[in-house]
Formats: sequence, structure tokens, C-alpha cells
Amino acid sequence: MIGVDFGGTGIKAGIVEGGRVLRSFDEPTPTTGRAEDVLDAIARAVLALTPKPESVGIAIPGEVDSEGRCWGLPNVPGFRGVNLGVRLSEKLGCPVAVENDATTAALGEYLCGHGTRFPSFLMVTLGTGVGGGLVLGGQLYPGANGFAGEIGHINVDRSEGAPPCGCGRRGCLETYTGTAALKRMFKTFGGYDVAGIKEIADNARAGGRAGLDTFQAMGEWLGRGLSAIQNTLDLNALIFTGGISNAFDLIEPSLRTALRENCVAEPLAEVPLVVSELGAQAGVIGAAHLPQLGA
Repeated sequence: MIGVDFGGTGIKAGIVEGGRVLRSFDEPTPTTGRAEDVLDAIARAVLALTPKPESVGIAIPGEVDSEGRCWGLPNVPGFRGVNLGVRLSEKLGCPVAVENDATTAALGEYLCGHGTRFPSFLMVTLGTGVGGGLVLGGQLYPGANGFAGEIGHINVDRSEGAPPCGCGRRGCLETYTGTAALKRMFKTFGGYDVAGIKEIADNARAGGRAGLDTFQAMGEWLGRGLSAIQNTLDLNALIFTGGISNAFDLIEPSLRTALRENCVAEPLAEVPLVVSELGAQAGVIGAAHLPQLGA
């Protein structure tokens, strides 16, 4: 089985067996703004693993309908209305199943990770974008139109100065918890330009005030958004994945405090907070299983 997980910065493809990635191939996501260039890069990644794939599952950083047509990718321009399933099937010569990346990561976690002990959970993806995938009562729940779990675009700030989001709105949760947001906040708190989140985490773990304040603020905003989800669904767990989750130890204290301040009952606020057992491979593993579901 072959799975592909692509986002605003990178494309990860892998040959998957059960819950393991046996072999992988990565390359940067093209930044030309042309969907065709990204599709070609995905096809190259797959064909680097095998010249004749039998089927491929693709996890995308946005919403897709049951026919494989993309509604639009906030952090990867040029994809509105593009039928990724059809286009990639033409390039690869095999059936291609397409699903939202957070939903796909939740599938991987459900089949091969924490899902074995948590029947209902939200998979929270923290990276360039912020998303969510839902498993309810042991069933993957993409929603009636494929939009379930789109937590990155919950509005958490309605002030006039709220930061703009890639979706075209302002004050979305993603604008306070995604990669660009953390870089922005780090500078605001007295830091400097950084290439990635690891530098901010290193600063925080060394006792740097700017790094510590950045993750504290992120946890507070994330807790506000997730408390609305927990108040509504009363989940068994919140599971975190994506590059920023590598710094979850720095985020968790203020996140837990925010949950306690915003959840309507103590049991809701004490929901288990865990990092994905599959880590960065959750999306690839889940994607590889998509064709079996008929996604």
C-alpha cells in the first residue's frame, strides 16, 4: 500500500504495511502557485517508490468531496475545484483515493495507534495549517460534505486587529497556533527571525522568555478553541500530531489551564491530552489505507 501526505512545505510518500512505513520518499512542495506542478511532484514521489503502483491514498491539507474534487487548500494555492483523484489517477495509472489530511491522520491513529483505546477522539494537526480529524464511537467521521473537524478556522478573535488567515477570514485559531503564528508571536515577545519551530522550542527549553511566552500564548488560544469542541462532543481524548506537536510539553500546561477555564464541567477539562503514537507518519499510514475504505 502507498500513502502520500502533502502540505504547504513538503510531500511525504511511503510504502506501508499495517502500521509501519517500510520505505519513504520526501520532497518539497512546489511554491509556483500552480496545481499542476504539485501534482507532478506527488506523482514523482510515488513513482520513486514503485514504477507501477496498484493504488494510492492521498492526504491533502484541505477539504475534498466524495469524487476527489478539492474545495480549496488555504496554504497551497491553485487547487480550488481541482479533481485530485482523477488527475493523479491519470498520472499514476491506478486508482487514487483522496481525503483531508487531519481526517486521514485520524484514520491512521484509529487503526494503528491510540485509537485502539480511545473510541472517540479528535486528532489535532499542528503545522503550517491547523486541522482536526474526528473518530466518533469507533467510526471515522469526515462529515456530510467532508468538512468535519476543520478546527483551524474556528474564530477565536473578533477584534479589528485580528490577524488575517489563509482562508480569507480573520482571527481563526490557525492564526494563533500554526507555524507562521508562532514565528510572529516569537518576534513580538522579543525573539528574532527563525527558520522553524525547533528554534523557538530550543529557546524555551533554555529558559528564553520569548520562547516560553510563545508556547504559553499558543496553548491558551488552542485551549479556547478546543474547549468549544470538548463542550460539544465530550471526547475520550484529544490527540496531537504535526511538526509543532514535537514541542507539546511546552504547550500542554497552558492548554490544560485554558481547558479548565473554558470547559463547562471538570470532567470535560480533564480529557486525556496525548501525542500521536504514529507521529509524523500518521498521515502516510492513514492515506495508504484510504483505498481499502473506498474513499
